[in-house]
Amino acid sequence: MEFDRRFLLLCAGEVLVVAMTNLIAALVLQMIVLAAFLDDREGYWLFAIPTALFAGIIAVSGTVLLPLLGLAAALGCGYAVLTLKDYRLVRWAGGEA
Repeated sequence: MEFDRRFLLLCAGEVLVVAMTNLIAALVLQMIVLAAFLDDREGYWLFAIPTALFAGIIAVSGTVLLPLLGLAAALGCGYAVLTLKDYRLVRWAGGEA
């Protein structure tokens, strides 16, 4: 089984991200590592901007718990919106939900 060299380098970069002791530096390093290995960077801003904002909020608040709770709430709301959209699409198509 052959491995893509870029995938292995991406995994090594993620190990560096996990090994960082500073969460803000790890978030910035994760953005850089991911950008280095993407072929199509069309939607990269959709990842980079929220990650930078999240790192900024952590830096300003001085704690990780509140930003993580906010992130969990935002992800939960996003999941609910996508689920409702999928449900509406199924109902509109005439299928059983």
